[in-house]
Amino acid sequence: MHSLPRSMALLPHEVNEIDRIFQDILRERGLSRDCESAEVIARRVFSCYQRGIRESGALKYMTGFDKRSVAPSNAAALIHGIPEVSLQQIAGESAFQISPDELDMLQRTFDRVCTWCSIPRYGKRAQMLARNIIEQFRNGVSDEAALFESAMWQEQHSDVAQYQTDA
Repeated sequence: MHSLPRSMALLPHEVNEIDRIFQDILRERGLSRDCESAEVIARRVFSCYQRGIRESGALKYMTGFDKRSVAPSNAAALIHGIPEVSLQQIAGESAFQISPDELDMLQRTFDRVCTWCSIPRYGKRAQMLARNIIEQFRNGVSDEAALFESAMWQEQHSDVAQYQTDA
């Protein structure tokens, strides 16, 4: 599926797609629809979908419920609840004001780079990526595609090996 501009209303085919992905995750995890975990999963899938993530594999990865898409060393973090990097928290560390719409765009960029580069959304590597995206934005790069390209270039030219043990 493709990314659409942010809209509050969902079309019937979008609701069906969200439900199909939700059902896949429940089936993979051996969960029923009426358990507490299913409620958490549904909220996370819906939230990611509203942020513009449409591809089912990316949705499963971004919600943290597709263990096949993460390395075994990172799968333990999903189970033990290591907190994910928060762009909102990192953006709030300085006096530079970022609007909610800009923060959504930065989060989408972060999510896309994490998906494309198989970066877990926690740990030092994710923190450095988030800080890099926010720094680029503060330096005047406000186009989402340009931020994505810049972050991808940075990831491809960074010493990824230094992050692997700290993830």
